[in-house]
Amino acid sequence: MELKIEIPDAEYWKRQIKCQYACPVHTDARGYVRAIAEGDFEKAYLIARASNPLASICGRICGAPCESACRRGSIDESISIRGLKRSAAEESGAEFLKTLEVIEKIKDSLKTRSCVDRDDLGGLMEDFEKGKVEKVQGKSVGIIGSGPSGLAAAHDLALMGFSVVIYEMEPVPAGMLYLGVPAYRLPRGIIEAEVGVIKSLGVEIKTSCTIGKNITFEELRKRHDAVIIAVGCKRSRILSLPGADAQGVLGGVEFLRDVALEVPHKIGKKIVVIGGGNVAYDVSRTALRRQQMDVAVTAFREREEIQVTLCCIENRDEMLADEIEILEGEEEGIIRQNGYGPKEILTENNKAKGVVFQKVTSIFDEQNRFNPQYDPGDTITLEADTVMFAVGQRADITFINPQRDGIGTNERGVIVCDPETNETTAEGVFLAGDIAYGPRLMIDAIASGKKAARSIYQKLTGRHLHYETAGLHFPIENYSREMGYERIRRQVFETVDVKDRIYDHKTIIEKGYTCGQAKVEGSRCLDCGVNTIFDGSKCILCGGCVDVCPELCLKLVPAFELEGDKSFFDLVDLMKERKQTSELTAIIKDEEKCIRCALCAIRCPVDAITMERFNFREILK
Repeated sequence: MELKIEIPDAEYWKRQIKCQYACPVHTDARGYVRAIAEGDFEKAYLIARASNPLASICGRICGAPCESACRRGSIDESISIRGLKRSAAEESGAEFLKTLEVIEKIKDSLKTRSCVDRDDLGGLMEDFEKGKVEKVQGKSVGIIGSGPSGLAAAHDLALMGFSVVIYEMEPVPAGMLYLGVPAYRLPRGIIEAEVGVIKSLGVEIKTSCTIGKNITFEELRKRHDAVIIAVGCKRSRILSLPGADAQGVLGGVEFLRDVALEVPHKIGKKIVVIGGGNVAYDVSRTALRRQQMDVAVTAFREREEIQVTLCCIENRDEMLADEIEILEGEEEGIIRQNGYGPKEILTENNKAKGVVFQKVTSIFDEQNRFNPQYDPGDTITLEADTVMFAVGQRADITFINPQRDGIGTNERGVIVCDPETNETTAEGVFLAGDIAYGPRLMIDAIASGKKAARSIYQKLTGRHLHYETAGLHFPIENYSREMGYERIRRQVFETVDVKDRIYDHKTIIEKGYTCGQAKVEGSRCLDCGVNTIFDGSKCILCGGCVDVCPELCLKLVPAFELEGDKSFFDLVDLMKERKQTSELTAIIKDEEKCIRCALCAIRCPVDAITMERFNFREILK
């Protein structure tokens, strides 16, 4: 059996830093995690903020694809990357720095950063200062929507020299960050601080301005050289069920909006939430808090039993919600009913009084398409005076007339755009965020906004932002790791007691790490930017490195047992010429297993192995 191997190049070494490679905005997570391990929280924040204009917010609510990719997870548990970002922001984030000071510090920190990607703010500003990229003059961009994609686009466009105006229909900026994410997960002061930095760049945000009402879409296009539609999916999808139009039947997203804006609203004591994702839990847990608060205020009355039931078609292990949401929901008393889908909402005098659910027999068909099937003979009925849907969201694009505006849509009425540029079929009109590709993670929306900004720059200036990777390895003198780092368990966030949190929808549940805990958690990082570099001209094939490796990731094998691409065989031929023999032995390494302990380098009697850090920069060409 031949072993498939790969000869490393710059792209290969970049891929080894899996957390950064998995992040849609290429945040150097390894960089800020190791900075925290060293106790430098300001450096950590500046690294996190360099490619992400909403880094402090992401420290609270990011879906963290970096953690899913983290190599430490193959050993025990991944690094708490999102939690450490929160720690950096809490110590040195936008809430504590003056608005423009954030930008200047990021630019200055470029000199000390080893991995600078194309989305790095400091690198972009350096390109402007050196004249590699010319700032735009006299051109403006209008952005519809101030959610994460709109804010990210505005941030980068302003740095490029554009005049930017964001049009937001709600009375507050930040879109679903403010209106959809409960305050117990995301403090409003953090949102205001992040938005403040973006506004300090000259971005104007017009709130309570609805396109199609306060200003037409045609007028908007006349005002600006380009327009970004970043409205997000802010409307709940209501299932077409008997009784769905009754009083007491609400959209979950609309309910969260009313709570966030403190709009007067009324919900009952027996609440059924339909859905099994994170939004369903946001709705359920917020509803529980609203009713508990009401009971606390009116304690002189006879207390009625409060009951919030979440019902979804998925089984427990198939649920889309994060595990922490499910567990914390159970702690707070959310009742969960799995494997049942809604059939009918029961009414009395046009008011909801219950929901009939039927047993789910399958969710996907043979082609793996979403197509739930039910057993009509197996039903349950849940009493309810309030029913809330959290089964999906949709965008409101009624301000657009596809024929009039020249904007192409597909058979489902969804706006189509070029996946490479985000531009629609209408000249100068771009999409960003959920409306470009459907609901995804917040960090995906940020990446989409940044992508749209760069596409507009190229569209209006004719100058393409093409980058190439320049990477080098540098030997590390006296390389060492924290004592017992490979055995340290993931640090657990402490949480506020249930009895202290359910009577206030603004009480933050997770307490976060102390500085000491953050440093310990950071020390668990395998530091995947560090690599073992082998000098074949020195190696004597003693096998000492193979014997000492605690993870068994090194192996000595005859070259004829290996297979690879052309570069591998070219290397084999070259070695044959130098050795003047047809028999060659290779040392191969399984990168997935390596913990960067350096025992192989220490064991090598001829110093053929060195520990070296891979540094790279995306250079504008």
